Amino acid sequence: MWTSLTQQCKGGKCKIRGALNIQNIGYQDAASLVRFYLSDDSTYDEGDMFLKQTSTGTLKVGKSKKISLSYSFLSGVSATDKYIIAVIDADNSVLEVNEGDNNIIYGPLP
Repeated sequence: MWTSLTQQCKGGKCKIRGALNIQNIGYQDAASLVRFYLSDDSTYDEGDMFLKQTSTGTLKVGKSKKISLSYSFLSGVSATDKYIIAVIDADNSVLEVNEGDNNIIYGPLP
């Protein structure tokens, strides 16, 4: 779940910063990737703009971890009225019973 996400714009350049809390509710330790996207709506699809990716590192069963996001947009681009979507286990490296809970959506941003 997103614990924070803000956007600051200055001189036509915008930057977002946020924190995402992820939890391993599975039956084995896991490590995977989180990919972040900018979206016009709350649905993750191929039209979303890829921002960046980060590794979760090893996450032990029953434990949680904070994943940080910091991203600077090109001049003139902002996240206002858009959504940030975090896709956990983006490379599908972890076998899961429920793959449907891997997209964590925040937005729309003010």
